[in-house]
Amino acid sequence: MDQIERLITCNDARFKIFFDQLAEDVAEIDAVCNESFSFFTQSIIKPFISSVQIAMLALQDSAADRFHCELVTARKSIKAAEKRYPLHEPNRYVTFKIPMINLGPGIAVDVVAEIDCGEKNQALLLENPEQRLGDIPPGDFALLIPVCIVQSAKQVRMTIQLEWRQLFGSVASYIFDVEIDGQDSTVDWSKLEELEPYSLEVAEGDTFVGRVAKVKSIGNRLLKKPMSSTYITGQKRIGKTSLAHAALEYANEMSQLNDFHYLYLEYGEYCASSPEITVKSLGDNIFNFMQQYLEPGSQIQSPDFLGSLSQLNVVAKLLASQSPSKRFVIVLDEFDEIHPEMYRLGALAETFFANLRTLASRSNLAFILVGGEKMPFIIGAQGDQLNKFVREPLDYFSRSTEWEEYCQLVKKPVVGLLNWDDAAINELFNLTNGHPYYTNLLCSKIVAISVKERDTEIIASDVRHALNVLVSELDTNSFAHMWKDGINAEREQAEVTELKRLRMLVAVGRTLRNNDRSTSALFKNLGVVRLQEHEGAPILEDFLRRDILRDKKGELYCSVPLFEKWLIEIGVTCLIASTLADDLEVELQHAEDAAYVSAGEIQALAELWPLYRSQHVGSEAVRAWLDQVTSFQDQRLLFKLLKNVRFMSVPEIEHKLESAHTKVVRPIVGVSPIEKRTDKRRDIWITYLSGPGKSGLQYARMYAKVNSISTECIVDQATVERRLRNSDENFVKPKVILVVDDVVGSGKTLSEGAVELGEKCGALLTNLSIPIVGIIIISTEDGERKIVSSIKSTKFLPMTLHVCEYVSPVSYAFPAYEIGPWSTSEERDRAKALCTRLGTGLYKDPLGYNGQGLLLVMPDTCPNNSLPILYKTKPGLPNWKALFPRPTT
Repeated sequence: MDQIERLITCNDARFKIFFDQLAEDVAEIDAVCNESFSFFTQSIIKPFISSVQIAMLALQDSAADRFHCELVTARKSIKAAEKRYPLHEPNRYVTFKIPMINLGPGIAVDVVAEIDCGEKNQALLLENPEQRLGDIPPGDFALLIPVCIVQSAKQVRMTIQLEWRQLFGSVASYIFDVEIDGQDSTVDWSKLEELEPYSLEVAEGDTFVGRVAKVKSIGNRLLKKPMSSTYITGQKRIGKTSLAHAALEYANEMSQLNDFHYLYLEYGEYCASSPEITVKSLGDNIFNFMQQYLEPGSQIQSPDFLGSLSQLNVVAKLLASQSPSKRFVIVLDEFDEIHPEMYRLGALAETFFANLRTLASRSNLAFILVGGEKMPFIIGAQGDQLNKFVREPLDYFSRSTEWEEYCQLVKKPVVGLLNWDDAAINELFNLTNGHPYYTNLLCSKIVAISVKERDTEIIASDVRHALNVLVSELDTNSFAHMWKDGINAEREQAEVTELKRLRMLVAVGRTLRNNDRSTSALFKNLGVVRLQEHEGAPILEDFLRRDILRDKKGELYCSVPLFEKWLIEIGVTCLIASTLADDLEVELQHAEDAAYVSAGEIQALAELWPLYRSQHVGSEAVRAWLDQVTSFQDQRLLFKLLKNVRFMSVPEIEHKLESAHTKVVRPIVGVSPIEKRTDKRRDIWITYLSGPGKSGLQYARMYAKVNSISTECIVDQATVERRLRNSDENFVKPKVILVVDDVVGSGKTLSEGAVELGEKCGALLTNLSIPIVGIIIISTEDGERKIVSSIKSTKFLPMTLHVCEYVSPVSYAFPAYEIGPWSTSEERDRAKALCTRLGTGLYKDPLGYNGQGLLLVMPDTCPNNSLPILYKTKPGLPNWKALFPRPTT
């Protein structure tokens, strides 16, 4: 009753899934009633089932209008392709992508795409002019067209017709033309390979992009008389040092007298083991810089700056009197790294900052202090001494006020070489939140992949692909400032705080791995990472204050999504080793963490797979399939199954059929009698033992195509006898009859078909001396033995069998006498129990037809001998969504 109610109330694309599930269940109950004859089944159950069937027929009629749908291109112009393609490279295989939309509200059933490049086309060779896409739900999808570039071209044109059936209704179609533009053929790829356009070093000169308002703001303070000092603060790697350099360049350019001189010092250039010696080293550096601009003969002997910079005022006054037009700027980078005794209350700190204040008040001298997240602690302690310093905070690029500058940051380094699509830049911003360092980091990986693949067009999918590759390569050093920076404590206490921060991030990562962003779920995870709630609360608050994490209505997000992805995929495992002690609970959790399947692993696997029903099964689909089980160790077992799936492609099958013809059929029929390229052989018949709606007909057509046989020679098994008895004088007796099939699992279907063919035509074929050859693309050894046995038991059936490929032991999920793809028998048993539990209710046998548990996927379907969790979808509770759904029509 729940299924009936769910179906009646459904108003979205799930209607067909619910309808098919109910129809299947009703049919099973009806079959049980027929087998178990009793008063209860015949008088109560049977009438109820009949009523449901009648109601479903009525519902089916009404649903045709309710769930009408329309398929159109996402881009309305003739330039419907997603990007430009390398049409100038002969013998290169590429896949054109045409973004499409099902406008809904219904499912487009049994979608077929026919692609025509025209009779005059010499540039392209289509892999498959007719593609079967199966059922397409409402929303975005893509038409993928694999081609081989035969001849260089600047543009190609094709006409595409989509044909589909409305749900329980009529046939609909959509015809459109597409122009595919070629990429720039003049790009010097060897030069690009030598360049690193997105450097992670400090950006200076032309390499600095954006932040125009801040550059002018700081630069104009240096141009004033008297000069004004600045302190720049923000997270590490946000571009503070680059901003300081850009401001100096701006001021120098705007100054008409060319009288700017500056000293740039990193903390490492003057730091020492004690704060007093650090002050001395800083004084010596500044003194040496200033003295070089004194007039000859007026040099001063170097003072002793131990504990005080006061003597620098003497030099500053002398410079002001000798060269009043000259301006001096001292940039102290990493200023927040100075020893705590240099800014906390005490004689040294008070002296040091009083010296800075006095020096900065000179009309010809200014400071630019550059510091990270500890600068607020310094300002908090010595703010009264630095009250004339202007604060210049630096944050991520703003989408609302700095979008054009962000686009420049991305485009400028490769302008004239590679082309960034607007959607790709938008995706890049979404993943980095405008953080310049991580933007450059990701851009560098994107460009490296583009150069490797010789692809000048960068689109949104390229950004997502590069993200998965990059995340798997990054280590803790790329993110360490997120848990190390902004700690105002002595070394020992700082290490304790850092450890607690790491534990909090591990807890955050685990919570996000479980697809739960709530703070309540986070606090439940604190115990496993050795944090008490009263310890965790201030640590979390600190991350929120520092904008490492963000709280959106009780849900936690990392400010930089790239960091969040790294934390989920890699960080939990990387950070855990240094944060936890060993005990049983921790070890169990550690095993769970280690089992997590990373995005890099998923993407590397998905990239190996060919198209399935003309669509790419990508990493997002695989992740969603894995996430249907909650345990990461169970997900690891399922992923191991996927890694051992035998996934056959159309070109591979065509090659096998062509090879089988050469090895087996040609010795029987002899050399082809055709004279012209357009001619087709007519002395070979091809049949199939499955119904016309099954895959046998498809592969019979494929065999005819690759071996230049007329499609008129494809004969339905039911008509073989009638055609053989043709008395027409023009009748040409076939030299051989081929039986083509794709997959033999148990061998039951083909065995029964062979027996039926033998009973109908065996004697006739023997009398006419026409041999039969069975061509099987892939088979189990058990299946082959069953077929051979059936052939031998059938009289007058002159049939031989050729198997192109045997299913290997690792393509059985659970082989009877071997360990298969598993490391240990214990792992195999755990995986089998998992697949049995998940498969129960999906199919009559939870491990697939006849319990074979194959790991096999064909281009257009997944055989029912494979594990049902691969191909069977079941709505309801619990529900299951297939990764390789079988066609429903």
